Amino acid sequence: MRKVSLRTIAAHKLRLALTVLAVVLGTAFISGAFMFTNSLSSTFDSAVNNAYRGVDAVVSAGEGQPGVSTETREAITADGQVDRVNLNASTTVVVATGEGEPIQTGGGTSSLSVWYPPEERVGQAEPIVEGEAPGSVDEVAVNAAAAERFGVGVGDTLTVVDPQARHEVTVTGLFDNELDQGGSLILYMPEADYLERYTDGEYVDQLIIDGSDDVSAEDLVADLREQHPDTTVETGQTLADETSELVSQALSFVNYFLVAFGLVALLVGTFLIANTFSMIVAQRTKEFALLRALGAARREITRSVVFEAVIVGLVGSALGVLAGMGLVSAIQAVLDAQGMSLPDAGLGLTPTAVILPIVLGTLVTVVSAWFPARRAGEVEPVEAMRSTESAAGSPLKVRTIIGAVLIVAGAAAALAGALLDDSGTGTRASLVGVGAVGVIVGFFFAGPAFSLPVVPTLGRVIGAPFGAVGRLASTNSRRNPRRTSATAFALTLGIALVTAIGMLGETMKASISDVFENNVTADYVLSGPTSGNFPTPAEVPQAARDTEGVGEVLTMSTAPVTVDGVATYQFGGGGTTGVIDGNPESMATTTVREGTADIGEAGVLASTVFADAVGWEVGDTFELAAPGLSPETTEVEVVGIFEPNNILDNMMVSQDAVEEIVPTGALTVSMVGVNGDGSVPEDQLRTNLEESVSDFIVVQVMSTEEMAGQAGQAIDQMLNILYALLALAVIIAVLGIVNTLTLNVIERRQEIGMLRAVGTQRGQVRMMITLEAVQIAVFGAVMGMIIGLGLGWAFLTVLAGEGLDTISVPIGQLLWMLLASAVVGVVAALWPAHRAAKTPPLDAIAD
Repeated sequence: MRKVSLRTIAAHKLRLALTVLAVVLGTAFISGAFMFTNSLSSTFDSAVNNAYRGVDAVVSAGEGQPGVSTETREAITADGQVDRVNLNASTTVVVATGEGEPIQTGGGTSSLSVWYPPEERVGQAEPIVEGEAPGSVDEVAVNAAAAERFGVGVGDTLTVVDPQARHEVTVTGLFDNELDQGGSLILYMPEADYLERYTDGEYVDQLIIDGSDDVSAEDLVADLREQHPDTTVETGQTLADETSELVSQALSFVNYFLVAFGLVALLVGTFLIANTFSMIVAQRTKEFALLRALGAARREITRSVVFEAVIVGLVGSALGVLAGMGLVSAIQAVLDAQGMSLPDAGLGLTPTAVILPIVLGTLVTVVSAWFPARRAGEVEPVEAMRSTESAAGSPLKVRTIIGAVLIVAGAAAALAGALLDDSGTGTRASLVGVGAVGVIVGFFFAGPAFSLPVVPTLGRVIGAPFGAVGRLASTNSRRNPRRTSATAFALTLGIALVTAIGMLGETMKASISDVFENNVTADYVLSGPTSGNFPTPAEVPQAARDTEGVGEVLTMSTAPVTVDGVATYQFGGGGTTGVIDGNPESMATTTVREGTADIGEAGVLASTVFADAVGWEVGDTFELAAPGLSPETTEVEVVGIFEPNNILDNMMVSQDAVEEIVPTGALTVSMVGVNGDGSVPEDQLRTNLEESVSDFIVVQVMSTEEMAGQAGQAIDQMLNILYALLALAVIIAVLGIVNTLTLNVIERRQEIGMLRAVGTQRGQVRMMITLEAVQIAVFGAVMGMIIGLGLGWAFLTVLAGEGLDTISVPIGQLLWMLLASAVVGVVAALWPAHRAAKTPPLDAIAD
């Protein structure tokens, strides 16, 4: 029987090629996911180890301390066991050319750090390869790889915008780093100048230390801990290991995310594989019956089909691993073209990335083929004596009942999850998830029954312009509802996922639009870059006040302060608090339940939820403090309690009160709201504002509609990544249609030959097969949309409490998908239709 199986595979290469391809695609994605994350991990490990190479000790602020003090730094520098001490600090900046044109780093960053000559540097040396080292506050050195990429040269003047101000600097030299690929722009300036401009003069973030040759890193760390108990001291290797572990944990999420989509692809592929083996078994009824008549046992027939599945699974999975390697190479090439190269990353080949996809792909193939294999074993010897194929199949009644029960149960679970307002979000989401599984599995069982009334109706509509050929195609699609449903199911699953995600994206954009349009009342909002962690420059509010046509200006900031020990945004042992310098009603819709929104010089505003949680009432006074930053404190009074909204969070404190206890530089400006005084038209006000902030380079002037649109673009970018990943499932579904039609043509050889013999032209045969494919694809798409809309509504109803309270349906996207599904049917039918049209009439009839 093994010999028969091998000869069957060899004799019907085309019949199994597309099944192998489905396995290849699913396993390629999973294998590629593991390889890519391994590649990323090795790159980061290399960068981390390189950063801490030659670093014996790292000194950071102790618990509750704002940083490492100047006295501690000087004492460590004078320690006899210490050879060199470097400040480990970096400030995010935006860099522009001398003409004021920002340098766009794409996926990279721009930062300014401290320059040390190679003989003074702790860790990897970065020698000057062109020009000379910076010597003053207005001079910088730039990494050579980025300088070449962005067209920066020695002698160029650059504008550097930091969170507080903008500065003109001159490039005096270019330095080299062996791991630098030029994706990020790094500027270095002298230590003394960095300390003066970017620190408060009393504290620094971190020190990296190189000990004397006769002292081990462990002994040096122990000695520093003893001498400076108010600091945290670790070896460089310890921090490198901890950083690598954090990177691995972060990358594990990426891996899970990619593997999840690989599993979706395999799930879709599972139905394709099962469908293919079912059709093959149906076509080989006479062959199996003859083998049974010759003495083959039922188990031998079943095992032979399973053996074929094992061969297909192993070959497809092995090819999938190779395809995964190609996928990783392609991703790396794209990243390289985008300026985000992964130096020395390799392909990330590991035993897990190779063995797991092969085992998983083979297992899925065997499981998919198991039921068709059992049916093959049940073929009776008498089937060999029939003059025609008998592939009518068992009645649909049992599977339809099972499917209907699962659909009803799944829909009930999803509905319960959506409507049970009193339950937690996690519980409700789990119910909807269970319901989704029930509906999808139920549709798989009941799909043939659904196809009986729907597909012929679609066929008559689609085939109406094509006369008798259209009617014939409609009749053909009804003859085998199992095949029609199984072929369409893979596309149904993919379209359902795309529809649900499309609803999520459209709802997110609608909700964000509502947030801005219903809550922001300012004429214009000024803010820094929306990407990265770069705040609005501190000088912007005053520039706005000095602009012609400006009436009110309101600044929203954050500061590391607490009121009565609590902060607006609490995390770890500290937090940050919202700061405002006026009445928020001038910028945002604010419904005050008690008191006033005018925060004054020493006021606090709290939301109803926050005030109830901490027990505050209007008139209460509390201590305003800056733990770890300043010993100063002051008293503030709760002046108003407002209804929660999407602009003001939890609690806001008067900027005047905050500035009494912390330096102005400790405040991070989030946005600036501006209202006109009516003296100039709105368009002129915008022009004036743009001119006033043009020197800051990074500041954008936006209306509420533009803010909503920009947020919508970010959502679209996220969705495009998801759609690209889901495209794999749709591609497999298309292959399923191609596969089914090809096998269908092989099975219907006599029928097609007869049609040709009675005068049907080749073009008409091609049109008939194409119309059948379009019917199947449109049926799959329509069912997928219905399922996706229902489940999408349930999920979004659960998430209504998280801010997604405006459920929106992407009508345009649905129409495009319906049209695309028809195109998919046409494309899928190209090869099978061509093959059918080539059928020789006399040979087919003779068969």
